[in-house]
Amino acid sequence: MKSANLTDTRLSSPFSWRGDSFPPILDSETPNHLERIRELGIPTIFDIHTHFFPETIMKLIWRWFDNVNWAIGYRLPELERVKRLHHNGIKHFTTLNYAHKKEMASSLNDWTYANYQNWEGAIPFGTFYPEESVLAYVKKAVETYGFRGFKLHCEVSKLNLNDPELSDTFRYLEQKEIPILIHTGTAPLPGEFTGIQFFLPFMETYPKLNVIVAHMGAHEISAYASLLGRFPNLALDTTMVFVDFLATGKETEVDAAIPLLETYQNQIYFGSDFPNIPYHLNHPISKLLDLPISDLAKQKILYQNAKNRFFK
Repeated sequence: MKSANLTDTRLSSPFSWRGDSFPPILDSETPNHLERIRELGIPTIFDIHTHFFPETIMKLIWRWFDNVNWAIGYRLPELERVKRLHHNGIKHFTTLNYAHKKEMASSLNDWTYANYQNWEGAIPFGTFYPEESVLAYVKKAVETYGFRGFKLHCEVSKLNLNDPELSDTFRYLEQKEIPILIHTGTAPLPGEFTGIQFFLPFMETYPKLNVIVAHMGAHEISAYASLLGRFPNLALDTTMVFVDFLATGKETEVDAAIPLLETYQNQIYFGSDFPNIPYHLNHPISKLLDLPISDLAKQKILYQNAKNRFFK
């Protein structure tokens, strides 16, 4: 798809944009954020929220985005997408995928294990789903495959975090100190089991579980952030929050969240949602660098917190 057509798609998106112009959708030859992160002493960016699916599934996901006029800037072959990450200074990134039905998660884990070593810098993440075999294949993913985390998507998977069929799996991951990155918020679209009303009892049941909330819990950022002091193993990622595409929050909500990055700088991770973003990677990185927060907070969010988590 040509850049002009992508611009047309963005114009007709049901999700609003900040300001009168769109950020570029294609990478520049030398992204200007590279010099800026070097000046901050950040050796590389760690992106906690990047997606890798088998090609057939990825194309179906892109078709869904096409139907809501959500432009995909990085509609590229898999290895070319990895090169784009490296080109933007992202040398470490996750392999997020998720299941939307039974008997799918285990095969996704097998696919990730078979392929992630081809993606230089990839941190292998698995997924799981409420089903009889869930604990067995999660143990396999951790103990045989060496996976470093898991991803759940409550909206797409219609997944209730409080489902008793998942309790043994959550207890296992709590004991192993394996993080779970969870899309539990109501943005960009709410689901049957999304929102703080499902998430809070989940955290109260597993208070020591290492959880990273995608999109900072938008559209309920303040509610999710209020839990950070209560649950020290809870964290948020910045995916698609501080950008000009407002699919994960209104301008007032996003602006109000900026001070949280300073206050909870040890519990915030940078995420992009690559490759499913309607702008190039320079945009979310530069927007974060432009925020009125300390250099130390930027260092921690863009690199150090994830480094401490995954390279102990």
